[in-house]
Amino acid sequence: MAQPIQTAAYWDDTADAYVMGAEPFTGQFCRDAVVLADIEPGMSLLDIATGPGALALAAAAAGANVTAVDFSTGMIDRLTVRSGGLAIEARQMDGQALDLPSDHFDRVCSVFGVPLFPDWRAGLAEMARVLRPGGLAVLGVAANPYGFGPNQLLAQARLTLWPDVAIDMGIPGMMVLDDGDRLIAALEAAGLVQVVLHSRTHDILLPADILGSDSAMIGSNPLIAGLSEGDRRAVIAQAETMLDRWREEDIIRMPGTAHLAVATKPTNTGFDAA
Repeated sequence: MAQPIQTAAYWDDTADAYVMGAEPFTGQFCRDAVVLADIEPGMSLLDIATGPGALALAAAAAGANVTAVDFSTGMIDRLTVRSGGLAIEARQMDGQALDLPSDHFDRVCSVFGVPLFPDWRAGLAEMARVLRPGGLAVLGVAANPYGFGPNQLLAQARLTLWPDVAIDMGIPGMMVLDDGDRLIAALEAAGLVQVVLHSRTHDILLPADILGSDSAMIGSNPLIAGLSEGDRRAVIAQAETMLDRWREEDIIRMPGTAHLAVATKPTNTGFDAA
C-alpha cells in the first residue's frame, strides 16, 4: 500500500506549504545537481518529479531546454506560474512510466523524487531509457533513510531511545538508496555506467517550536503516528533535548546531507529498457 507521501493528492494539498517551508532547503541540492549536470546552452534536460521546479528553473537559467514532469498537478501548476519566459515545458506525468521517447534527452535529473516512487526501480529504468547515449543522469537522494528536518530528528530520537528497534517508514526506495554502494549498484542495474557519488550538505531552517503538539510537521508525522501516547511523548522529549545543538535564538538550523550521483548512458551497447 502506498504511503500518503507517495500519492499525488498529498503533494497537491501541500504544494504551497512545500514552496514556503521545504524548497528553500531542497532547492539548494537542486542547484547543486544543475552544476554537476554540466549543462551547455541548448541542451535538452528532463527533470523528473520536478515539484515546484527549483531544478527546472535553475537548468533553464543555465541555458537548457527543459521538460519538467511531476505526477502532482498542483506542483506543475506552480511551476507553470513561476517559469515566465524560460524554456520550460511543464507536464503532469508519472515518473515510473514516462510518455516520452527513448534516447532523447542530453541530461536527465531528479532530486529526492525517485526514492519515493512505489516502484523506484522503474523510475531509474525510465531515467536511463529516455537519456541519449553518452548523456548524463544526475540523481539526488537523502543520505539517510528517513529524510530531513523533523523526520531525521524524530528518527534519531527513536533510535536513541530504542536502538534495537528498526524503523520502517514503508518507503523502500529511501531505505535502499540512502547507502552509497547500493545507490551505485541500482544505477548500474538500470543500465548506467561511470557512476560518481558527490556528497552535499545544506542547512534546513525550522521554527524554534517545531516540536509543538500543533506543528503540522510533527502531529501526523509517520515516525510517531503509530506509537502509544507515552512513547510519542518520550520521543518528542528526546528530540527536544537533541535540538539544543542546532538552536539559534528563534530558529533551528539543522544540517542535512544528500548523495548526488552522476552517471552516464553507455554509447557502445544496444541499451533497451524493459
